[in-house]
Amino acid sequence: MISEQFIIGIDDTDGPGCEGTGALVRALAAEVESAGWGRSLGVTRHALMQSDKVAATGENFAYALVIETTRSVLDLEDDVVDFVRAHASREADPGVALASRHSDVPHILAFGRRAQTEVMRLDWAQTFSTESNVSLRSLGQKRLGSIGALAAAGLRAGGGDGRFIDLAGIREVEGVITAGEVRERLGIETVLDEDGEPLDRDDPVETFGWLRPRLEGGKPVLHTRRTSEDRHRFQVVDRRPSREPAGD
Repeated sequence: MISEQFIIGIDDTDGPGCEGTGALVRALAAEVESAGWGRSLGVTRHALMQSDKVAATGENFAYALVIETTRSVLDLEDDVVDFVRAHASREADPGVALASRHSDVPHILAFGRRAQTEVMRLDWAQTFSTESNVSLRSLGQKRLGSIGALAAAGLRAGGGDGRFIDLAGIREVEGVITAGEVRERLGIETVLDEDGEPLDRDDPVETFGWLRPRLEGGKPVLHTRRTSEDRHRFQVVDRRPSREPAGD
């Protein structure tokens, strides 16, 4: 059977009794693998515009998951919607977007970029999704979660925004490992120094126990820099923030 990649954008699932949307999408990625739906290609977090006009429980983040599967888009959509409904907070206003190879990527990417600089409206999201051949489901009363869901799907499809919060092995790393191990164990093909040059296989990298590669060129990219003590030793540039969303 022929496999296909789908991009699933999800937003606004958190609230009392729910750890956070990032945690929910990570759980969905695990369900994809364990239930035999297909293969997860990682979860990314995307920052949208912060505004008093945008309802958010914390930072305004939306999330996207890419999966590779042989299932039909209709079957997949039903299972994803059922999963979100079952695991989202009762007080949430969830939205789910599902993009495929038939979707107009430049169009939904434009929506995602606009959502990072201006307050988007629900009717705009509905228009963009229809024009782009993206399935957009609103699961809450106000239906506003669909705005962030579509934005996340567009930004993930664009391949140049966001940070991986879920990728094979990135949460199991501690201390120093080599660049070769990063590429072989963690699914991070590209490890760069401060000049944008790839690290050699045996170059040691201090991970500080926290790896969240960036989405660049459609792939996870880990940025490092030389340490001041030893130019042949590297450390990750991106460090754990003081306020990280629960579950991320």
